[in-house]
Amino acid sequence: MFWMSGGGIGASAAFLKSTGKVRTASVVDLVGTLALPEIDHAFGGDLEDPDLLARIDQECGPFDVILCLDVLEHLTEPRAVVDRLSGMLVPGGMLVASIPNVRNYRLLGPLLFQGRFDLMERGILDSTHLRWFVADTARALMSRGDLHVDSFHKFFEGPRKKLFNMLTLGIFRDFLTIQFYIRSVKRG
Repeated sequence: MFWMSGGGIGASAAFLKSTGKVRTASVVDLVGTLALPEIDHAFGGDLEDPDLLARIDQECGPFDVILCLDVLEHLTEPRAVVDRLSGMLVPGGMLVASIPNVRNYRLLGPLLFQGRFDLMERGILDSTHLRWFVADTARALMSRGDLHVDSFHKFFEGPRKKLFNMLTLGIFRDFLTIQFYIRSVKRG
């Protein structure tokens, strides 16, 4: 079973089904239950609602994979949600997350040199972010309880950034990193 939180209408989950990587897909999103026909189960509601998570687990769980792509930073208590999601995984199941890096030059430059911390409509400074993470805190979030991180990737893009990273021997990699891609596996 596969579940995607913050899944919108389930486009990513539907794509994974179409490639044969997923047989059954469930999606939960804050704004509603409208989903593509390929999605097996769609739920609307707040991931921080224990009753919603219990209902999803009862109706669809346990899960082999749960994706939280650009979701956890929008929660008031992401640690509690990760703990609950971990409980919904089969032993050996995976929780996969993408989490923005607050230690990025796009945020630090204006903060250090202009005294500015202006939130925006999207990106690292998304005005709907409630929590902020650097590499250590993102890893700690995904290493709770029975979970252990088995893949941690620092993502940045663009040929100039890649060249700069190479020329500086990776010293500034954390400041170039836009996002962390983290896969945690449930022990047992």
